[in-house]
Amino acid sequence: MALTESEAKVLGALSALDVAGAMSVRQLCGRTGLNAAPIRRALRRLSNDGLALGTQWSPASWRCTDRGRLAVGKATYRECAGAGS
Repeated sequence: MALTESEAKVLGALSALDVAGAMSVRQLCGRTGLNAAPIRRALRRLSNDGLALGTQWSPASWRCTDRGRLAVGKATYRECAGAGS
């Protein structure tokens, strides 16, 4: 399953948290530099694919699942250290 750039950024931000950590859409906006709309679309797809999970907290927060952490660890989705140089 291929991820869009927005999905990869959101999943990467969530996977950087500790296992119990979660982030709101607002926090994800600040972390990824994306607007809320693409983040919400990414979260919907990541959730449907079992890579992210919404919490019961208010405001709504999201966390990375174990499956999501495995997906982020694949070389395909890791940013190259020399990218853009």
